[in-house]
Amino acid sequence: MHVTHLSLADFRSYARVEVPLDPGVTAFVGANGQGKTNLVEAVGYLATLGSHRVASDAPLVRMGAERAVIRAAVTQGERSQLVELELNPGRANRARINRSSQVRPRDVLGIVRTVLFAPRTSPW
Repeated sequence: MHVTHLSLADFRSYARVEVPLDPGVTAFVGANGQGKTNLVEAVGYLATLGSHRVASDAPLVRMGAERAVIRAAVTQGERSQLVELELNPGRANRARINRSSQVRPRDVLGIVRTVLFAPRTSPW
């Protein structure tokens, strides 16, 4: 399984970002405060429906925005899926798989699989 494309809208520091990804190891390199951890956090959120940095969804939505969207194209073998989560603080989050709106957020669990090594502990 690998994420071939990551798209964020109003997630953390990003108004919009499109990140094409190749199979294998990816390293995000840049100065402090450039949003590297935000990209990793977005992929982790798709995998777990939670953040390793905060306990609620509100800090994940960019200041001044009503919602954030995390969208990823995921390939496993010959199968590709588009996974989307809309984060709505104070309201129910929404999910879509392959553009179908007939799914619940927990239905995306298992599509993206991650392992996280982080210098700080979980907010829980």
